[in-house]
Amino acid sequence: MKFKSPKIAYSLKLATNGLFKNKVMTLSSIFVLLSSLVIMGTFYVVIKNINYNINKIDGFNKIVLFVDRDADEYETEEIGKKLLEIKDIESVEFKHKDVALQEQVEQYEESEFLFETYKNDNPLKDSYIITYAPDADVETVKLNIERNIEHISKLNVNMEVVDQIQNLKNVVAIIFTWLMLLLLAVSLFVIINTIKLSVYARRDEIALMRYIGATSTFISRPFLIEGLVIGIISAASAFGVQYLIYKYLMLELIDQYEIISILPFSDVAYVTILGFVAIGIATGFAGSIISLKKYNQENS
Repeated sequence: MKFKSPKIAYSLKLATNGLFKNKVMTLSSIFVLLSSLVIMGTFYVVIKNINYNINKIDGFNKIVLFVDRDADEYETEEIGKKLLEIKDIESVEFKHKDVALQEQVEQYEESEFLFETYKNDNPLKDSYIITYAPDADVETVKLNIERNIEHISKLNVNMEVVDQIQNLKNVVAIIFTWLMLLLLAVSLFVIINTIKLSVYARRDEIALMRYIGATSTFISRPFLIEGLVIGIISAASAFGVQYLIYKYLMLELIDQYEIISILPFSDVAYVTILGFVAIGIATGFAGSIISLKKYNQENS
């Protein structure tokens, strides 16, 4: 007997019945996956805002290059052009030595008389304030500058601050990675058991369909849809919860600590929703496949 391929609507009906028949486990799966996504999403937006605030720290991603006194005007201009050709350097700002001296005079206005002797014989040097990409390796940037630029008197890099901030970012990234793996494992475990219950509840029906020649695709489709539905519902719900957390909890926190700035939700929304949908669908789909594979192995 030849079995005709069912319509998607029929598979959706079976999937819906399976989800409602095991509604306790279905809700548990959605809740666990939703919670996992929200925790991961919260870590993501926290990391984004940490980086945002770090990038606002004056001097964090800056290197000051002092030009040799023997460099003429043309050579000094060429330094600026060549700096912009170096990878990860975003911008350069030239500061003439006379401007630098005037800034010192203004900073120590009460001791202005001390600078009188230097006005005709400026001891300072022309300099370039170099801004590099926040995620760039400062040692690599510094090395590339030294290799490609001539007439360098000195390079100033605040390595202590850079190292401390980089260590903080690395620790947060490691915690986030391990937490994400743990939460995904828990979510996957719950979804596997949810689909497993649906499979066992319909084991007699599955046996009959196999007997009359149903394809593996036809038998598996409703369970795969169940996993996808769980993933999509979890992702959509998690995004709504994430928005509320961001809008109320984090903004309330910012109000208490005014020195901290926060990104608009629109700046993190796109990646957040894409990540939630991708992880939700992948986890739901993987849970269904693993459950079906285990069932087939046990009943082959």
